[in-house]
Amino acid sequence: MSDVDVLIVGAGPAGAVAACETRRAAPELDVLLVERDRAVGTPVRCAEGVGDAGLREFADPEGADWAARRITRVIFLAPDDTEVRLAEREVGWVLDRTRFDAFLAAQAVSEGAELRVGVEASGMTRENGGWAVRLRGVRGEETVRARIVIGADGVETMVGRWAGLDTRVPARDMESCAQYVVQGIDFDPNAIYLQFGEGVAPGGYAWIFPKSGSAANVGLGMVALKSDGRSRQYLDDWIARRFPAGARTGYTVGGVIVHTTVKQTVADGVLLAGDAAHMINPLSGGGIVNAMKAGRLAGQTAASAICEGDTSATRLGSYHTTWMKLLGDDHLKYYKIKQALEQLDDEFYNRLARTANAIDPGKRTLGRVFAHALVRHPTLIPIAARFFI
Repeated sequence: MSDVDVLIVGAGPAGAVAACETRRAAPELDVLLVERDRAVGTPVRCAEGVGDAGLREFADPEGADWAARRITRVIFLAPDDTEVRLAEREVGWVLDRTRFDAFLAAQAVSEGAELRVGVEASGMTRENGGWAVRLRGVRGEETVRARIVIGADGVETMVGRWAGLDTRVPARDMESCAQYVVQGIDFDPNAIYLQFGEGVAPGGYAWIFPKSGSAANVGLGMVALKSDGRSRQYLDDWIARRFPAGARTGYTVGGVIVHTTVKQTVADGVLLAGDAAHMINPLSGGGIVNAMKAGRLAGQTAASAICEGDTSATRLGSYHTTWMKLLGDDHLKYYKIKQALEQLDDEFYNRLARTANAIDPGKRTLGRVFAHALVRHPTLIPIAARFFI
């Protein structure tokens, strides 16, 4: 049995940033970061897209080997395939998550955190004001005692459950996702594509995220209750229609939570961060930057609490309060917008696309599209009144 100050379960963006920030805030603390997979960043379970401004809070993408593609344009596809190209601007990046996650983990190690891969947390119990966490990996089984445990173990989080936190997800707020890496296809390599439609991805959307000039992550996410286990079939049909000659060289499948932050992200000696706490934008399903921001906040909170000698849920509660002010309250708004948009049918989106294309291309920003939509499609006015005014 060994002792550490902070044990972080999960070395994705939330966990790696939490480890790094804990050590930066209090270099004297012992920080252990464990990852159940044999390599940080694999397997890749997302479309790898991230906003430019949020990314730059943590790393400079210019010239980085983990930045696969700069994105300057968003193209929306209506259910009837009408394209709406928004005006060009600095939108974001498509990452190479295998390299990016390894980069974040290496930063944590450079700050003095210990990283172990191929190590899985199998249980934890409260002990002497801290937690005794059972680990299973290449060294066999061992128990590590920690003053604080940060659960960054993704949508299937066990840390939260072991700590008695309610991390359940309503079935209506779980999306089933499938994605291929498709080679040898023709598209705008500087744009991400998003297509909506009940025949494409019921309750969700399909995407094309460029990785190079001729390869892209092509996938879709749809409400699990509507998928009936057929998300891959929907994706196969969509790719067969759009890219019949494309070569599918990689495949991944998984679930995405499109809910709001869990009501309680802390317990005595425990913090949840990232997907484990449902800190995902419920409107877009994006979570990479959210996870890093949560990890930063969790690491700083853990370090301060230990240095003050108080790791109670009351002391750690500032983490939850700060998160809600930072992004959590916005996610509540986005969730309500998502629910409202689900009531609109394909024909509405087809009409909206034609309205948007009447705007001068150089002035076709998301804000202008929305303003025109309010004028031409009054059914959106109640949504705008409730959430934007």
